[in-house]
Amino acid sequence: MLQAFVAFALASQAILFVYFAARRWRPRSAERYGWLAYAFGATGLAVGAAIALGGGSWRLYAGPLLFTAWAAFGAWADLLARTEWRRPVRWSVFGPYVLLYLAAQMFLWWPMWEEWRMGWAVYLVLFVGSTALNLAGHARGATATAG
Repeated sequence: MLQAFVAFALASQAILFVYFAARRWRPRSAERYGWLAYAFGATGLAVGAAIALGGGSWRLYAGPLLFTAWAAFGAWADLLARTEWRRPVRWSVFGPYVLLYLAAQMFLWWPMWEEWRMGWAVYLVLFVGSTALNLAGHARGATATAG
């Protein structure tokens, strides 16, 4: 169970890092494939459910399930409803989106401190990098479909 959790946590952060980097340096690729960041949320449902049904700690299944909730909400807002909520800020979408995103990230990161410190450090580097790329993308006026 721990291996599935760690693999999902690191993969989710790596996917976001690659997406935000593409959005910055290869915007056409990001527009074409950005939906994959949300689609990866289905993996979180499978991993979280397997951990929960296998008797694993809530600390290990909360993160993947929160990531799934974020991905589902983001896919609805960005891809299905095509809601403009970033500029201007639409708080009814922005609030839940950011809350779910940050909660998922923290519940994927924090459990690794006690379970695998090297994984915790790798996650930290990926999270800082993806966050910097995401913020830089918004600062220069980029539109986003997954972040």
